Amino acid sequence: MDAPPLNPHPTLAPRLLMGVVVPATNVTTEAEMDDLRPHGVINATARIANPDAAVASDADAAVVRAAMVAGLMGALDTLAPARPGHVVIGVMVENFVGGGAAGEALLAEAAARIGCPVSAPTQASLAALAALDVRSVALLTPFFPAGDAAAKAFLEEAGIAVPRVLGLRAPGPAAIGRVTAQRLREAVRDLDGPDVQAILQVGTNLPFAAVAREAEAALGKPVLATNPVTYWHALRRAGIAERIPGAGRLFALA
Repeated sequence: MDAPPLNPHPTLAPRLLMGVVVPATNVTTEAEMDDLRPHGVINATARIANPDAAVASDADAAVVRAAMVAGLMGALDTLAPARPGHVVIGVMVENFVGGGAAGEALLAEAAARIGCPVSAPTQASLAALAALDVRSVALLTPFFPAGDAAAKAFLEEAGIAVPRVLGLRAPGPAAIGRVTAQRLREAVRDLDGPDVQAILQVGTNLPFAAVAREAEAALGKPVLATNPVTYWHALRRAGIAERIPGAGRLFALA
């Protein structure tokens, strides 16, 4: 029997096979990105082995971060046989290895390992803020103080003013995905003010996308959730620029 005829790309992904790499404890990124998936795009997910260790301090958080960094390249290796055209790294790299050159080096290593471009939350956030002409933000994180400081630093180094940071201090990696919508709404109210042009969230397991869309409509300013922001950046870099109705200001841009 002859081999069946084959398409040059996956049959369900004629436009793009998007790889998504997340920690094993992350149950949010995949769902929030799937909600935004255009026709002809598939999201293929790989998981970084990481423990759901209790986190009560910056020192505990450092142990969890080290496990994630150690598992990143292995997760990329499991994704490589699918031959993605672009990959989202669904972790805040700067929170693991430091900002600047260290973060860029890790992303460059990831791109070389998988053999295609990669997008990560930090670069995506800066691109989104530039696209929306935002120069001051209030920052929401699920982290402890060291993680808050890393997130604030990457923004300030890029010239973004950050007058307020609210870190939720989630007690473990999996717990981040169980923070209630009501607590997130309260956080938005605490963070908003006339001195900020937008509210920006980081921490990819925090289920903020739906709350962000709701808050953006109510506040009349950008409220940016990290998973939609990173997915927007990855799609645009892959040449997919269509608007997505109901997905917020960022996806309304051409």
